Amino acid sequence: MNSGTEPARAHARVTGESAEFSTPRGDVESLTAADADGIRHLILARAREEAVLSGAPIEVLTSGDHGEHHLIVDADGTLSVRTSEKTVTRAELREQAWWTTEPAPSTEPAPSEEPAPSTEPAPSDWTAALDAGDDDDLDAPGEADPAPVAFDLGTPQFAFALPDDIGPYEPSTPLGEPDADEDDEDIDDVEDAPSPWAPVSADAPAALDAPSEPADAPAEPADPMIESDEPAGAPSGSADEPAEPSEPLVIPPAMPTGLTDIPPVPVLSGPLATSGESARPSFIEPAGEHPAKLDGWRAFLAQLGLPMRPSRAAIERAAREMAVSRHWAGCRTIAVANGKGGVGKTMTTAVLAAVYARHGGGTVLAWDNNDTRGTLGWRTEQGDYDTTIRDLLPQAAKLLETTASVSDIARYVHHQSVDRYDVLRSNPELLAADQRITTADFDLLMQVAARYYRMVIFDSGNDESADRWLRMIDSAHQLVVPTLAAPESAESAALLLDALRRRDEHSRRLAENAVVIVSQSERSNAAAVQEIAEGFVGHVRAVEVIPFDDALKAGRIRYGSLQPKTRDAWMRAAAAVADGL
Repeated sequence: MNSGTEPARAHARVTGESAEFSTPRGDVESLTAADADGIRHLILARAREEAVLSGAPIEVLTSGDHGEHHLIVDADGTLSVRTSEKTVTRAELREQAWWTTEPAPSTEPAPSEEPAPSTEPAPSDWTAALDAGDDDDLDAPGEADPAPVAFDLGTPQFAFALPDDIGPYEPSTPLGEPDADEDDEDIDDVEDAPSPWAPVSADAPAALDAPSEPADAPAEPADPMIESDEPAGAPSGSADEPAEPSEPLVIPPAMPTGLTDIPPVPVLSGPLATSGESARPSFIEPAGEHPAKLDGWRAFLAQLGLPMRPSRAAIERAAREMAVSRHWAGCRTIAVANGKGGVGKTMTTAVLAAVYARHGGGTVLAWDNNDTRGTLGWRTEQGDYDTTIRDLLPQAAKLLETTASVSDIARYVHHQSVDRYDVLRSNPELLAADQRITTADFDLLMQVAARYYRMVIFDSGNDESADRWLRMIDSAHQLVVPTLAAPESAESAALLLDALRRRDEHSRRLAENAVVIVSQSERSNAAAVQEIAEGFVGHVRAVEVIPFDDALKAGRIRYGSLQPKTRDAWMRAAAAVADGL
């Protein structure tokens, strides 16, 4: 048929393990498979179906991952490539070899010229696993399936076998050219018949469930979900006369693949998929992890255009940055406490506040909760207003009014220009008796802090019996216990944890979930730091070690002035604290 005319044309665009197949009639079908070889077999199987329906070879124009090629697929499965006069590169030859198959290697040397065309396909042809090409298998579908056939594509061979539960492929009419005295109605019946290999979509017309019959023949509705007792694709008559199927076609349970069986591919015949079909893939990229930066020689090679992956250290650093930049629903409070003075409470408060504010976008308050000459104000920047907690307390009720502005709090706190957190100072010039804060005062100030800030870090005093100290523990979400690498500091920290475990249930949870930060105060006591740190392991949730850094000994505390290894250590400590929030 169609002798002397151009073959019907189909299109296949391959993208990874999926493809879009456009039939000569203009229908677009989506195909997916487990691997690239599976999608190739699906495309060629669909092309063969179209050739059977049209009764003539069809031309398949491929594009996408494996290049642009013109494939000629005959009804008997014969596959050839239409070439042009242009120069063919090695890459294009490799792509053509991916689509076509070579005969299996034999013991005799292969002849240099191509074998003469035969009416029957070679045993090693890719269609051997689907149909031997003669009429014997159509007459006797129950016979043994052909043995698995190996292919040679210039790569390691793989087996391609037809599953036992699938009968041979059967078109609606016998293969081959029709007789001259046949009219065109038989051809139309073949073109209108549904493909036995194509799964029926949910929104397909009901006319596809069964072939059309003459108007005078009464049509009985058939249930498409009831399978026939006969094998799928078995003819109802002899091979000499076309069979008229009276039952709906049965969808085979699986499609043949190269290595594994893949499920049937849904065909979307309508503009939108309905329930029961595979979901449409999203064009929005899913949210991934915090991107890790390339550093060192990896960054240099990446600038040269070489694909590089971040190091393990960079990935861990990115995870810590993501942890410290989190925002929680509601204000989170962190109590930095140790009953002994000079153990690094103020330093810990300032650096933790800087880490959270730098990576989380500000709105962090460092609160000097000290009756006895707190030094947090001395070690941080002075703001535009010389105010302390004693100035904020009388205005607390006004700051809680609905008409208050978010910027009103700036008059009573001291903003750190680079580290981006605010400091609520105490007055170190006054005696403790002149600046005591009651429980009610503390609760009122805490309401103000929770309204204007997402995180509050308390730099506590040394008086563990003061109302403000006890109220700080009651309102804390996380406890941080700093200590130096000295026996006295470590013992004071351990005694605090023991006392909190006995106080009440909330205090016990704080102690069990505490983070101990051991700071190296001198260059020469590195061994003592490790010994102190190991003594707390198993008694608290986390123990972090901070190396010696001159920028932390005295003066203003600025996170950017620390050594890189010190910043990394504080980042680990801040991430460990954030995990408890």
